[in-house]
Amino acid sequence: MGVLSIDIGTSGNKTILFSETGEAIASAYMEYAHVYPRPGWVEVDPELIWAAVQKTVSEIGRKHKNQITAISISSMGRNIIPVNKDGKTVHRAILAADTRANEEAALIKNTIGEKQYYQIRGNRPSVAGGLSKILWLKKNASDVFNQTWKFMTFPDYILMRMGLKPALDYSMAATSTPFDLRKKEYSEAILKEFGLTGQIFSEPVPSGTVVGEIGAEMRARLGLPTGVKMVSGGHDVPCGILGAGVTHLTPGVMADITGFFEGPAFISAEPIFSQEAYDTKARVYNGVLKDTYTVLHWLPTGGYLVRWFRNEFAIEERVRAEKEYSNVYDIMFAPLKFDGGTIMIVPYFSGSDVDGYAKGAVLGLTMATTRQELLKGIVEGVTHELKLLTDRLERVSKGDFQTVRAFGGHTKSPKWLQLKADVLGKEVEAVQIEDASALGAGLLAGLATGVWGSVEEALKATVKFKGTYKPRPEFHRIYERQHKVYEQIVNALTTLNVDIFKL
Repeated sequence: MGVLSIDIGTSGNKTILFSETGEAIASAYMEYAHVYPRPGWVEVDPELIWAAVQKTVSEIGRKHKNQITAISISSMGRNIIPVNKDGKTVHRAILAADTRANEEAALIKNTIGEKQYYQIRGNRPSVAGGLSKILWLKKNASDVFNQTWKFMTFPDYILMRMGLKPALDYSMAATSTPFDLRKKEYSEAILKEFGLTGQIFSEPVPSGTVVGEIGAEMRARLGLPTGVKMVSGGHDVPCGILGAGVTHLTPGVMADITGFFEGPAFISAEPIFSQEAYDTKARVYNGVLKDTYTVLHWLPTGGYLVRWFRNEFAIEERVRAEKEYSNVYDIMFAPLKFDGGTIMIVPYFSGSDVDGYAKGAVLGLTMATTRQELLKGIVEGVTHELKLLTDRLERVSKGDFQTVRAFGGHTKSPKWLQLKADVLGKEVEAVQIEDASALGAGLLAGLATGVWGSVEEALKATVKFKGTYKPRPEFHRIYERQHKVYEQIVNALTTLNVDIFKL
């Protein structure tokens, strides 16, 4: 038996077939392009997403048809797709990175009240939020708004295209719509203020719910077996955390979500709406296991900043990688020695999750500074920010995390993993599978259809590690001193960034 995961990412869709032991039997990938109609606008044609899903699922289905028992979806969040009663899209999907709805985010804040909104939603009104985008369409594209039957996200849209009811799991509803975390329903209190109702969204269901069986015509198109079931999945972050084996039953273990973005997170059995959580702007929303909640902070750069360095400064390394058919990042990291230093980089090149005015900064440059030292400073800066956010989450949780479990792209680099252990002063475990979000969705599919009898059984069978990194005392002392300077820089720049914004 195997479970099929459809992982809808920002730039492409990856579909993976997992065995009962968590091995990737087969995978397929297809990219899709974004559209930028105006500065700050970011959209994608939902038909491209659907085409990518069909292609990747059928590519695996036709080769491994008899191994597939159930399918689930993990997806990026904070996007909306306006769909009419005929199931046709009336506008391209508006993605999380789209910033057109600033005025609407301010309107939500002023109408509901920032703290009251947080007590319902677990995060503050944001330009990235689905409600902000919907209100923007209502004001600026009334023809689109008036034609819309449902404002969907990618998982419920794909379910609809597969011929099933467009159900939306709690974690996706919580990231992308005005969803009440505790009541597990769309917030009447918020929607009523703007003349809206919960009927404009898909039916909310728990993650791991069997939504239905795929019909004969769609099975034939996708190469799927009779009786294959679709199971509600979740937002890619809590799916990834589950795929890394971090749950409310693993106290003392924090997840480190790595890749283009970076973020520490933990799972709680209760929603946390404390003053500490509000003040530090921690995000709280529904998890993918029953009655659990994801609590996290987020840095919108991470590996994205390393890629920026690759594109702008690593010309020699890129040429060499092409000639040698090798990985450019391996070449870039090879000469680096993480042993502290005076180059300090604040990695807010794409802003900060807790400061809307934040910008990146590079300090300590001299005429002797090399490209390698800049890259070293970037990686150290991202890691110092991880510690800053981890410390905040420890205050929110009122506990101490002894272990940080990393999954995603950064786990390819033993050097970076050791740096994290040295900076955090904690043991860092690297999850073997990078595609933990896809595995998490697969676990939900398997748990719902009897592939595994319990969460504990599923995690024991599938979650494996490729390395454990312990902090080295001498380097931890170096980075403790450096981190104090990093915090001083971040605090000093808070006011300066506002002044820069006003220039």
